[in-house]
Amino acid sequence: MAGAGADARRERGIPDALLVGSLAFLLSLTALVWTSTGLAGVFAHGSWPKGVTFSRTPVAMRELVQQPHDLAGAWPETPAGALSGWGLFWGLFIGQVLVLMTLALFVATTVTRWRAVRAARAKGAAVPTWEHERSDAAQPTAEWDAARPSAESGAAQPPTTSGESAPQGRTGRPDGTSGRAGDPTPH
Repeated sequence: MAGAGADARRERGIPDALLVGSLAFLLSLTALVWTSTGLAGVFAHGSWPKGVTFSRTPVAMRELVQQPHDLAGAWPETPAGALSGWGLFWGLFIGQVLVLMTLALFVATTVTRWRAVRAARAKGAAVPTWEHERSDAAQPTAEWDAARPSAESGAAQPPTTSGESAPQGRTGRPDGTSGRAGDPTPH
């Protein structure tokens, strides 16, 4: 009996996740081709083409793989005049793929950040807030506080280092000009 359990563990096959993932990919690709064809017809002629059905899409996909420019050949039950050109179809298809990839990346990064924050909180570590996420972000210093405009002066003065005098004028330039070429007037 112990040998039978060991043999069952050694048997290999296609992993379930690979099978489910492959079927989900093919179903998604089928939905993209179907919606791209229908939306291209809507954009080109104002209505969903008759004969463009989801159940007919796998056959159309096979035809499009063989001849990517022949939409009428991929959808023979649909009048050729109801279909759009191949450029609009492929443009919509690629656009939908890019939108889905962007959404997938957004979801993946959001979930990853959520898990990292949960793990950090579980360990009792300080969790970075939105404003101070980056460890290399500039932190306010006493010099920055000195550069803030005060209520009485109304103008900010940059911090000075030892032995250096602060520039004069509202623009921060010693001569009071804006510093733009051809603009000698003070601002």
